[in-house]
Amino acid sequence: MKKNRFTNPYISPLRYPGGKRKLIPLIADLISRSQPVPLFVEPFAGGASVSIGLLEAGCVENIALSDKDFLVASFWKTVFSARATELAEMVLSAEITLDNWKMIKRAQPSTEIEAAFNCIFLNRTSFSGILNDQAGPIGGQKQQSEYTIDCRFNREKLASRILELSELQERVVFVECQDYAQTFDQVRQTAFCQDRLDQVLWYFDPPFFEKADKLYRHTFNDTGHLLFRQLLRHIEGHWILSYDDVPQARHYYSGDPGFARVNLSYNARIDSNERLSSSEIVVSDIIAELRRRQGQGCIPAMGEVLSLKGFQETISDNALSERCSERAV
Repeated sequence: MKKNRFTNPYISPLRYPGGKRKLIPLIADLISRSQPVPLFVEPFAGGASVSIGLLEAGCVENIALSDKDFLVASFWKTVFSARATELAEMVLSAEITLDNWKMIKRAQPSTEIEAAFNCIFLNRTSFSGILNDQAGPIGGQKQQSEYTIDCRFNREKLASRILELSELQERVVFVECQDYAQTFDQVRQTAFCQDRLDQVLWYFDPPFFEKADKLYRHTFNDTGHLLFRQLLRHIEGHWILSYDDVPQARHYYSGDPGFARVNLSYNARIDSNERLSSSEIVVSDIIAELRRRQGQGCIPAMGEVLSLKGFQETISDNALSERCSERAV
């Protein structure tokens, strides 16, 4: 049987702290129950696994990405551009040494291609893929661990994946280095969206509430999280939000009719009562709408479990891809 792209560890060339690859089957299922998606927008792109997974599966027609981090935004701009081949060649010829890691860690890149390479180099050679200044190299400064600095840098696979993704560039409406508010404005002004803003689907994966300052180069403070929640109420189109499952996030969003908790330990499922060892909060107007259709085989009310039969992390066929492709036509 053909392996579904959702289970490919190289959906994204980037290893990203808080990456949401495990949520892709759940989000794809929500899309398949809703309307076609001409544009899927991810304003906190990071590793962009969700956007890429959905695009390749045919669940969405086009994507748009933005990230406030210059390294991350430059990486995706380069991947989805004519310079992708150049970046792939830089990856193939990279010398993965501690000295190079220190030099690149200190660098202040002035061009997008340089920033793109620095991004993937540091991401694949730093602890947990963290780009934050506090993150050290895999294997430590003395390189005495069984895992050395080059253990996550498979040149051939990374370069090949960059070239694969570059073939999708015609379906990438834009990639920008900017914050989410600027991305809101850009989507409104994009000619592609003028007559169908109500069909745009936004996926938000903001910085974590906890330990964000150790994971990312740009974070939210308490005011930032609050401002984001207020702006979310005025968004045009449909939206899906994911957050780390912590008390403050529950305080902000647990009263929303589209609130759910997802178990990331095994297969993705919604559970609003259990205490989960590895869980994520998901909030969406699509979930809220499906719940309003009780009795029609849609999502149960809050407090009940949504079983995503056949959409586990171990998907081994193309059934979900075919469902999404049919919806996107």
